[in-house]
Amino acid sequence: MDGNRRYARKRNQIASSGHVSGFHKLSNVLEWCNELGIGNVSVFAFAINNFNRSTDEVSALMSLAKEKLHELASRSDLVRSYEVRICVVGNRSLLAEDVREAAEFAEETTKHNKGMRLNICFPYSATDEISTAVRRITEDVEAGKLEISEIDEQALEKRLLIPGPDLDILVRTSGQIRFSNYMLWQSAKMAYIRFVNVHWPDFTFFQMFYILVSWQLAYNDIKERKKDLGKVA
Repeated sequence: MDGNRRYARKRNQIASSGHVSGFHKLSNVLEWCNELGIGNVSVFAFAINNFNRSTDEVSALMSLAKEKLHELASRSDLVRSYEVRICVVGNRSLLAEDVREAAEFAEETTKHNKGMRLNICFPYSATDEISTAVRRITEDVEAGKLEISEIDEQALEKRLLIPGPDLDILVRTSGQIRFSNYMLWQSAKMAYIRFVNVHWPDFTFFQMFYILVSWQLAYNDIKERKKDLGKVA
């Protein structure tokens, strides 16, 4: 969900207004995904290195996150109608207690929902996710829950914050051609990656639909490449 600040600057607005517009766009995209039968959606809401931004902006983002997590879980018609299950994934130890409580409230309130799974990555980085998985493996070996001979790709994957299913499509908005430390492990397994030259609040259904059609056209080739990847592994 990149480009909220630039979207606001382009309109001579403060940064926080861009983030609010980004949240509204998320609601639109979730509705589109549900209508198209997409069962798992992950969004990069806040990177760990975003804590390096100005104190005012970080504070505004945390307040917005707390407010919107409560709103999504308890007052959103979309979440209620489509039975969206919210999962907040990331390093929660970096969050203030009231924000952690909002994350826990959103998960607890929606945990029995049977519809789309929404992974809100907040605060997140792929390197932190992978190092956390490695630490969990070490702890399980020390506790006698895992043998050293059992350590393999699948053992690590099970301990990721976003363990599966396989990532099919990764979309990066705002015209930036980089991953920014997002879902690096998942992307490596032949995900279809698209960089879109539009700020997140300006992202449209037609752009999303074009990406989905392009992925479908490439699907057989991706499937064959995944088989080859499996043979090498």
